[in-house]
Amino acid sequence: MKSIAERYNSLAGAYIKLSDKFHQLDVAHMNLKEKLLPAIKAIKSYRSLVNQLQQDKAELELTIQTLTERQQRLEENQLALQAKEVELSMTVNTLTQENTDLQVALQDAQANFEVVADFESLLESEPQAVLLEAEQQMELVEATLQEIALNSDPDLSHEEQQLIEAYQKESESLLVSMELPQGNNSQEVAEVLPCVA
Repeated sequence: MKSIAERYNSLAGAYIKLSDKFHQLDVAHMNLKEKLLPAIKAIKSYRSLVNQLQQDKAELELTIQTLTERQQRLEENQLALQAKEVELSMTVNTLTQENTDLQVALQDAQANFEVVADFESLLESEPQAVLLEAEQQMELVEATLQEIALNSDPDLSHEEQQLIEAYQKESESLLVSMELPQGNNSQEVAEVLPCVA
């Protein structure tokens, strides 16, 4: 069996050989990278050129499609204009007929106006005066109704009105404080209480 010193010497020699081999591989790797850099740059430039050409091709295809669509729209517009000319001709004919019909209707309206001309007398001063008086009377009635809603007993003095208000408040508090029986009797009692009081 080898001694420890021999084993260490053998291991150190193998490590030195391995280190030299690694250094050689590293140098070869760096040389290979230096040789590959121009190829990588060329590939990158080629890809950029290919992308630009693809974009140009897409733009050309889009332009061709746009021009084709415009041509189709122009053809459609031409057909639409021709159809519009026919429609306008028919519209002119229709309007001419409608004009004739309107003249007949105007003559009928004039005849009807002559029938209702008698109602113009309602616009004279005397019927207008009667209408104005009726409107004033209605305004007076509405004002009276509003006054009644605000004060239903205008003939009573202030003290009398206060006395009635106090009576009403006492009646309401009395009704609230009383326990009324259930059923129809409660309604009958509620109706009778103000009369009794």
